[in-house]
Amino acid sequence: SQALAWIGHFPPGSLYGQLCQLLALTLGDRDPVATAGLLAESLSVTTRHQLLATLHARTRKQKKAAAGPIRDISEQLRGLSLQEEDPKNPPNSQNPPN
Repeated sequence: SQALAWIGHFPPGSLYGQLCQLLALTLGDRDPVATAGLLAESLSVTTRHQLLATLHARTRKQKKAAAGPIRDISEQLRGLSLQEEDPKNPPNSQNPPN
């Protein structure tokens, strides 16, 4: 009960949920209302934690997808050259110019 009070303000999702479940187990049938409250609290924190993790992953994917075409364009621009290429001698060939 003291440990729950210590982390109650800013609970890390998994720790808080497990602590609520353990406290519910210790209360058992002695206080069914408190046991139900602790289990409901555990479930809500776990659900909220999973929702935040899912939203974070989706946001990261969307940012990555939005940045994808920009990266492709910048890579294409790096490959451009102002000099015309001679089809007989590609720019990276080992042949000396005639």
